[in-house]
Amino acid sequence: MTAPSSKETHENVPPDFYDTALKTSRIQRVWHGGRLRVIPRLVSEVGGRILDIGCDGTTLTEAVAARARPKEVVGIDISDRAIAYSLSKHPEFHLAIGDGEALPFRAASFDMIFCSEVLEHVHHPEKLLSEMKRCLKKDGYGLIVIPLETPLFKILWHFWTRFGRGKVWRHAHVQEFHGEILDQLVDEVGFRVVEDKVFMLGMLRATKIIPA
Repeated sequence: MTAPSSKETHENVPPDFYDTALKTSRIQRVWHGGRLRVIPRLVSEVGGRILDIGCDGTTLTEAVAARARPKEVVGIDISDRAIAYSLSKHPEFHLAIGDGEALPFRAASFDMIFCSEVLEHVHHPEKLLSEMKRCLKKDGYGLIVIPLETPLFKILWHFWTRFGRGKVWRHAHVQEFHGEILDQLVDEVGFRVVEDKVFMLGMLRATKIIPA
């Protein structure tokens, strides 16, 4: 049996998955609430445009934009349902279907690029990071969030993706991040880490990067 592609997996996820989880699931409120508290703390204000790669239902996009206070919010996602849902919430955002490994934007187009829990879903994370660097202004910054494959994360992920609402994420991860894997990728692409935060009992990592 062939595992579904990232797009096929994502299309199985309801576009309001995170918004609904925050309202109805105590466990998910703890998990996603932690992301909503910690991630914006690494966000600095920008005067121009921000891009969210893998914006999904824009739950995190909203929190990042509120902190960054940009003139324009741009987002892409591989799911047409996620884009339609997000535009119904935020018609002022500029959202479109797009692939993070081949961004449809000119070089040096953005002051800040946000990419939360996407790298583990793509087969060539180095391509996505290279595209981030191409589209980021020299004085801009990026913010990446990844799950860390700790023993605790693997146990929780195993049960989460086999029972209940988490089944839609089974087979979704095609990359594992642990140790210095992200640091090596960031360095090879030409970024430099300027701020780092590991949280949620060591299961999530938020990393602020700038062009080296």
